[in-house]
Amino acid sequence: MGPSPTTQKERFARGSLAGLLAGILATLIMLLLSLTIGGVSLPEALGSAIAQFLPLPLFDYLHQTLGGDAKHYLFYIILVGQCLVFALFGGLCNLLIDRLKFGQWRDEQGDLQYSVGLMLAFVLWLFTGLIFLPLTGSGIFGAQLSTGVMSTMLSLAITGIAYGLLFIFMHNWLTWRALKASANADLETDATFLDKQQQRRAFLRNGIVVVGLSALGVAAWRFIVGAASGGSGATTRDPQLQSSLVDKYQAKISPPPVPNYGEVQSVADLSSEITSNDKFYGVSKNLASDPTVDGGSWSLSVDGLVAQPFSLTYKELTALPTHEQYETLMCISNEVGGEYMSNARWEGIALKDLLQKAGDIKPGATKVVLHAADNYSDSIHLSKALEPTTMVAIKMNGQTLPSAHGYPARLLVPGIYGMKHVKWITHIEIVNTDYKGYWQQNGWSDPAPVKMTSRIDTPRDGTKVTANKPTYIAGVAFSGNKGISQVEVSLDGGKQWQKAVLKRPLSALTWVLWEVPWQPQAGNHSIIVRAIDLQGNVQTPQIASPLPDGSSGYHTVSVNAS
Repeated sequence: MGPSPTTQKERFARGSLAGLLAGILATLIMLLLSLTIGGVSLPEALGSAIAQFLPLPLFDYLHQTLGGDAKHYLFYIILVGQCLVFALFGGLCNLLIDRLKFGQWRDEQGDLQYSVGLMLAFVLWLFTGLIFLPLTGSGIFGAQLSTGVMSTMLSLAITGIAYGLLFIFMHNWLTWRALKASANADLETDATFLDKQQQRRAFLRNGIVVVGLSALGVAAWRFIVGAASGGSGATTRDPQLQSSLVDKYQAKISPPPVPNYGEVQSVADLSSEITSNDKFYGVSKNLASDPTVDGGSWSLSVDGLVAQPFSLTYKELTALPTHEQYETLMCISNEVGGEYMSNARWEGIALKDLLQKAGDIKPGATKVVLHAADNYSDSIHLSKALEPTTMVAIKMNGQTLPSAHGYPARLLVPGIYGMKHVKWITHIEIVNTDYKGYWQQNGWSDPAPVKMTSRIDTPRDGTKVTANKPTYIAGVAFSGNKGISQVEVSLDGGKQWQKAVLKRPLSALTWVLWEVPWQPQAGNHSIIVRAIDLQGNVQTPQIASPLPDGSSGYHTVSVNAS
């Protein structure tokens, strides 16, 4: 065997650096395969497993600290970890090849043969499919994943071969550099030689640092952009004021107020009555990419405790009689004043009509379970499923349901938080058990009724307005399927409340746009908003975080008039 690194430390360092560089490229290939052909994404599989088993207090802390982007940060951390594992694997491989006397796999100059890379790919393929994926709950070679066994095996093979061959290429390139440096050693002083050794070690460290900083940079950018585009203001921050609001709170007004419908002026920053598809909020369990479903091969099965199970192709589903409804969706993780709330015009088939096609429902049935293409699942009570407004939607704002919002079909369940509105539905199952879905297993509410909320869209928190110039305080209010009868604004800490003008809503299932004319005097102002539903229930001032039942409290913004 030809020249080789003189020490185990140097062999390990060279293998680790080759493994890191090859691992970064192989990881990019893995993600590309996941996005294009539906291949497996190991960071997604591990991230889902971690999120599923996080202790509830830690989950709540991370959600409070990082918000909805917490899953993205987890993905970036796992991504960096995967690259570092590739580096470790490369270092160990370079040591074991000589330790196990596989010398015939090096040429005269110490270069590794490409057959070593193929062997490395095979070992990684077996380890990932038979050990790693089962440990994440994904089954042998991803049997429990939506990607399926064959797609998982294929994408893992491509990624492994890419890593193995790139590892050999990088290793041999580094070996060539070392030989070149050795050939010129007699022209260098000892100090210069030592300096080059230090540079090579620094190169390894810097490679790791670059990967880490790149991921952190992306995470920081997402955080900055999210903060800039997020909701304004917060719940009431003054403890004394909060105590006063709670003390004066009247839970219900009887009879309910008569809605003060009128014309709402067009004001900058006030939410559109209909949210465009591209601006409609999106949340899913997936860390990086949502599923891309082929409508041509997709089918929807309806079974369980029914007399006549059946399935429908996309063409058959879209041929069924449909109806339209305007409905607002809100995520259970939405903070008070947050942006995870949007309104759209939906078209689809009533879920009860689909269930009736399956014949009589057998005695004892209590819940309807919805299964999705990304292995997500959730359930609703049978009585809720039979309500006429519970819909399997196929269109959104007059367009075919976008992929990001559940194409080919998604569920709509008015009055319940968005996690129950399952996207990318593939299977509807009637059961007689108290089925707990993905988020319920993480500690979130199972009934999940929407809590009444109101939000100030304008003025934004921390902004300046012109003193003594007429302007407007405006926003939206939402109460699930209970409607809104009144919105009130206070400028004096809740001592007095001014009724807002309401724009007549598009349906009883949507948010209401509201507006109050205002001519601010010079100085600092704290604006508080609350709502009352059509049954006379008053929005609670009691502050609660989203986990586990949804947030509550009064949205408050502070502005300066000058």
